[in-house]
Amino acid sequence: MRVVARPFHSLASTVLRNVVAAAGVFAMVVGVFYCYHAYHKELDRVEKLTAAFAKAYVPMLTVGIWDIEADALQHQVDLIAGHPEIAAARVSAATGMTFLSGSRPQQRAPDRRIPIPHPADQGETLGELDIWYDQNYINQAITESVVISFLEFVLFALVVSLITYRIIFARLNKPLRTLADYSRQLNPGRRNPPLELERTRHHWEDEIDLMVEGFNTLRDGIARFSEERDQAIRALSEERDRLDDRIRQRTEDVSNINAALEFLSRLSVKLIDVPASGQSQAIRDALSESAERLGTAAGGIALAPVEGDWAWCYQWTGTRGELPDIDVLARAEWFPGWYVGPASWSDGDTICSVQMEGERYLLLFREPANRLYTPLEERLIRLLGEILFKVIERWQRQRQLEASRRELYRLSRTDPLTGLANRRYFTEVREQEGRRAQRSGEPISVLMIDVDYFKAYNDQYGHSQGDRCLVRLAEVFRHQCARAGELSVRLGGEEFAILLPTIDAEEALAVADRVRKAVFDLAIPHDGSPLGWVTVSIGCATWFGDYGAGAMDTVFDRMMRDADHALYRAKEHGRNRVEGAAPLTLVEG
Repeated sequence: MRVVARPFHSLASTVLRNVVAAAGVFAMVVGVFYCYHAYHKELDRVEKLTAAFAKAYVPMLTVGIWDIEADALQHQVDLIAGHPEIAAARVSAATGMTFLSGSRPQQRAPDRRIPIPHPADQGETLGELDIWYDQNYINQAITESVVISFLEFVLFALVVSLITYRIIFARLNKPLRTLADYSRQLNPGRRNPPLELERTRHHWEDEIDLMVEGFNTLRDGIARFSEERDQAIRALSEERDRLDDRIRQRTEDVSNINAALEFLSRLSVKLIDVPASGQSQAIRDALSESAERLGTAAGGIALAPVEGDWAWCYQWTGTRGELPDIDVLARAEWFPGWYVGPASWSDGDTICSVQMEGERYLLLFREPANRLYTPLEERLIRLLGEILFKVIERWQRQRQLEASRRELYRLSRTDPLTGLANRRYFTEVREQEGRRAQRSGEPISVLMIDVDYFKAYNDQYGHSQGDRCLVRLAEVFRHQCARAGELSVRLGGEEFAILLPTIDAEEALAVADRVRKAVFDLAIPHDGSPLGWVTVSIGCATWFGDYGAGAMDTVFDRMMRDADHALYRAKEHGRNRVEGAAPLTLVEG
């Protein structure tokens, strides 16, 4: 890679340039401000001078005009125009006399006009005094003041810059140049001399002193690095002589590790998707293979809740082995976290134990004779335990999830109060039964059921008693319509429905009347009903499964609407009745 050299700029020169530039900018800003201030100051002085004229000369001008003394008036005007700030002065009397002195600027109105009052009548004037300022004189005065102040500031800035440059050169530039030269001479391959600067000694430290200290620390570090490097080279030379033996040992260890990892990987793949029916045998096979690889006589896995008793869940005893009794495990001393080593009850048993999510796991291998495992074998047992414990935990979670899934599926299809099917499940079933009726041409009927005067029942007996009443009615519906395919549904509140496959209109009316009578026979007291008991009104609708029908949703919406209308007729005719709708023969999509 090509290295591009960057131009060198002295830090002292850079600082000085920045100081000079900042001073120049500041001088310009101060100059502008001072010009503005001097201009307004000069104008204020001229205004005060004019006010002084009005106070000093106007009374005499009043006397001159009143006494008509032309020479005296001209003399006063000449005195006013004689001031260097005044270019011209003019007195205009009310009698028409005019007295002018100085050179009046062409086509320029007076800068100041002062009325000359009447000596007897304060409301009248004898004339006016017009004054023209000498702008050149005023501008020259402002310019001289600004130039002198600006030159003073520039001289001050130059002196400050020079002093700054001398201080920077003596205290910063020279030490930095020495530091730069020293850093280029640092070499890890030799003993570097300490860094020393020719500076005036003082009783405090600044950044240069800290940099010198840092460079000397770096020099010491380089020296230590060189010594450590030499020692490392010597150690590598000694290690190189024994490298062949270590390589052979490491190669053998790696081979054993690879074999162990391959065994564990194959075991993991074999166990990961075992069906529930083959899980026990899969674990026994894994224990058998592991025991054969480790040279042990038996193996087993025991589980226990944190505060519960141990139980052998999976065992492999081979032909000459056996596992300790559960009582031995209950009396044993257990260690927190992961433990791999001899069992507390016997040196001939090696265990791997751990507690995970509120449950304790134990993997045990029993040997025919005492032996010490190598660290690699202990690591293999630990990894084997992790795999088997995780697989068992995964199977337990799968069983829990499956049970939860089944319960959720049941709850999603069931009304929580009555245990009947809910509206969602009713929608699914009626679609299936409707398609079956359409294929076979058999009829299908729907009963719409409503509890009579149920609001009055709730108001009188309370909602808890109303819920118990609905549960008893649901038991009647379930018992009266228990044939295969018949489905009792709670649609919401006190509204129920019953789906009757293969039942025509006449049979549906008979089933509905049987249900009505069974509810009446419950004899549930209801003082808010004219009959004194809880009763139901039922509307029936039937469809004959025509092939030309449209979507099942359309068909059943029509059936439910017809059954609902029939239900309303039953209520209008006195309740505790069954009414049927005309059977549907064809429903367009």
